[in-house]
Amino acid sequence: MEITTKDLSLLKEGKPPESKELLLEMTLGKEKWLDIFTKYYLQNYINNGGSKVKILIGKEGTGKTHLLKFLEYTAKELGYNAIYFSAKDISGKISDISNFYKIIADCIDQEQLIKGLSLKVAKQMGFSIERYDGKSKLLPLLIEEGRGQNDAGREIRKAIYNTFKKADLSPSFFTFALLVAGDRLIGLDDTDESTKIAFKWLKGEKLERFEKRDTHLFETLQKSNARYWLNALIKILNFAGIKGLVILLDDLEVLAEKKLDGRFKYTTNAVKDAYELLRQLIDDMELLSNFLLILAGDKVLIDDDERGLKSYEALWMRLQTGLVPLDRFNPFADMVNIDLHLKSLGEDFHEQVMKRLIKLFEVSGLKRDGTIQTPDLSKNSLLRAAVIETALRAKKLEEE
Repeated sequence: MEITTKDLSLLKEGKPPESKELLLEMTLGKEKWLDIFTKYYLQNYINNGGSKVKILIGKEGTGKTHLLKFLEYTAKELGYNAIYFSAKDISGKISDISNFYKIIADCIDQEQLIKGLSLKVAKQMGFSIERYDGKSKLLPLLIEEGRGQNDAGREIRKAIYNTFKKADLSPSFFTFALLVAGDRLIGLDDTDESTKIAFKWLKGEKLERFEKRDTHLFETLQKSNARYWLNALIKILNFAGIKGLVILLDDLEVLAEKKLDGRFKYTTNAVKDAYELLRQLIDDMELLSNFLLILAGDKVLIDDDERGLKSYEALWMRLQTGLVPLDRFNPFADMVNIDLHLKSLGEDFHEQVMKRLIKLFEVSGLKRDGTIQTPDLSKNSLLRAAVIETALRAKKLEEE
């Protein structure tokens, strides 16, 4: 396993590495929550059509981002469309539902969606996955069977229509499905121009007049219909055979943070809009299927009565069930107490992580140099300090 300069730089800041392999290998204590969550939700509840919102709350440096990244990779391996993003890094405000939709739609695996829709049509026509894998045109296979090109194209178009009319898609998303499946199954050239325009539309981008005319995608994303679009997006992903949509939104404490000039990054109204968005998503859970939303933020979200979750009563009422006072970690709580999660891993957990990192570094050609001086790390959590110190003292063998 190679540990890149980027991975090492991130670890020196106490952040999860970029490398999927390294992050998975350095993860300890999975049996306390990650394994339980994966089995109960990803492998069963969400996979069987359920939807859920979870919130991870804990002090800075307790491993929230690491846990989210682990779940992102795990969900992808299980066949979900999983998307991680930080509220601090996104352009625009998370309080804007249309912007929230655009972030999600922009990260959708386009090939996975096209392939899934195409396989649905092929199955309707009697083609097995062994005969047609969804990665190329279906038209040549019908021509090989003796059909003329026009007849074959007409038969596929009819199958496309009959397949998607059963999908309970909105008119616009029905049109989207017709376009991308038609391009993949019949398209007579390799430009797939209709598909490019269709995904431009799916991402909420404005289409030119001629693009609307050619595709019949006239509906535009607006704040008033963004929730409707999100629901429709999840439906079409489900219909395409994708196990579900997993959204992991990190660093929600940005709602209560200030800029360098002392002003809040989010106005009071913007904070309310963000919490109203979350409230709507929670209420929509019973209308959605195969959807998981995991939020994460520092304890300020609980402690700050003016800008935290308690400041928006309509949302807070829906979350209080996850705040039953317990002295021990509850892996099934809707509001996951990451401080208690870390405590449940044992007082020496940070030492275990340090030993694992040292071992992984050695395998990758990095040796621990105890003579390297490190800055004062006392203001960091024991876990974060252990990661930072280990990374700072890692030295390439050839440097000796």
